[in-house]
Amino acid sequence: MSRRLFIKVLIALGLGAYFPKLAEAERFEELHTPQDDYEPLTSVKFLRQVVTRDSRVSRMIMWESDVEEPFQVEWQLVGEEAAHFSEVERRDLIYTCKLEGLKAASLYKFRIVAGERATSWQDLFTAGDGAFQMIIFADSQCEHYDVWQRTADTAHELYPDAELVTVIGDLVDNGEADYQWRAWHLAATKILSGRTFAPVMGNHECYGVDWFNALPTGYLNQFSLPDNDAKNLGGYFYSFDYGAAHFFILNTQFAELDKFKPNMQAAQEYWLRRDAAKVNRPWKIVFMHKDIYDYGQDKFNDIADKFMELFDELEIDLVFTGHLHTYRNRGKLRGTTYILCGRAGDQKYVEPHSTIDNVAYPNLREEPESFIALDVKASELHLTARTVDGEIIDDFTLRKE
Repeated sequence: MSRRLFIKVLIALGLGAYFPKLAEAERFEELHTPQDDYEPLTSVKFLRQVVTRDSRVSRMIMWESDVEEPFQVEWQLVGEEAAHFSEVERRDLIYTCKLEGLKAASLYKFRIVAGERATSWQDLFTAGDGAFQMIIFADSQCEHYDVWQRTADTAHELYPDAELVTVIGDLVDNGEADYQWRAWHLAATKILSGRTFAPVMGNHECYGVDWFNALPTGYLNQFSLPDNDAKNLGGYFYSFDYGAAHFFILNTQFAELDKFKPNMQAAQEYWLRRDAAKVNRPWKIVFMHKDIYDYGQDKFNDIADKFMELFDELEIDLVFTGHLHTYRNRGKLRGTTYILCGRAGDQKYVEPHSTIDNVAYPNLREEPESFIALDVKASELHLTARTVDGEIIDDFTLRKE
C-alpha cells in the first residue's frame, strides 16, 4: 500500500485524530506536490489569498514556514507563457507577497519557489465588476477544530465556484494561542484554496492567553489587510470592492478594546462616512461581528445604538453579524436588511425566539453548524443558508428597485 493511500485510509476510518502528523500531511499533500521537475517545497504551510482594496488588479499572498528560506512567488496569466517573480516580506514565521498589476476577471496561477523546490500551482481568480458567489461563515472558534473543518469542507464541496470567503469574527477561541491558529488554518485548507479570504475581527481575537482583554496581535499577524488610513488602527476595519458590491468590514470590539483604542468608534465612523461617499458599486454590504440585538432583554443593544442610524443614513443594503451562534433573518429594519449568521464551529449557544426574527431555526437546542452562500448580481442578491447536514434554513432574494 502506498503512503498516500495509507493516509487516505486512516482519514476515511476517522483515525486522523490519533495520527495528527499524518492527518496534517494529507491536508497539505496537494500543496506539496509540484506539477513539474521541481522538488516539493514542504516548508510552506497555510497558504492563503487575502483580499486587497481592489481585487480586480491585486492580491495578497500569505503563508507560514517554520524555517527561513529564500522564497519567491512565481505567477503568470493562464494562457500566456511569460512568468513573473515577486519578492517576499517576512515577519516572524509569516511571509507576505502582494501581487499587483493584474488583469480584471482573469485566471492566474502562482506558486511558492525556493531554489529548485516549489509548491504546486494554485489558482488565482481576479474579480470582475459583475456577478460572483461567496461563502459566509461566522464563529468558527472551536474546542475541536474538526467541526470547523467539516463545516468548511462541506461548503467547499457544495459551492466549488465561490470566489470569496469570509468568517465574521471569532475565527479562533483565543486570538493569542498559536496552536489555535494552526488548527484553524489546517481545517480551512480546502475552503481557502483558490479563493480570496476577507476576515472579520471578533471579540475572541481580542483575548490574551490569560483570557484578559488584549490587543489582537495574533489576528493582525495572520492577515495583511487593506489600509484604512486611520492612525494606529490598521487592520481593525477596512473595505474593498468585489464584483458588483462594496464591502465594509467593521469592528465591534469596543468593550474589549476601549482601554487600548479609545478613539476607535470616532475614527471608524469618520472613515465609514468618507468611504461610503466614494462607492460606485450597486450594493453596499457590511460585515461586523457583534449583533444588534440583546435576546435576553428582547431589545436592541449598544451596537445598534452605534450603527443602525448611520447605516440608514449611508443607505447600506445588507448587514451580516455573528457572535450569537444562531441563524436569524430579520428582514428589513428601517430600510436595511439584517442577517445574523449561525455558527461554523462547535461552541453552542441557545438564544430565544423573538418577534424581531422573520426566520430562525425551529429547534434552537439542536441547531447545527451552518453557513451562507451569497450570489451577487448587479440587480439582485440571493442568499441560501444551509446546515452541514444539507438542510436549507433560509432562501431569499433581495432586489434593487
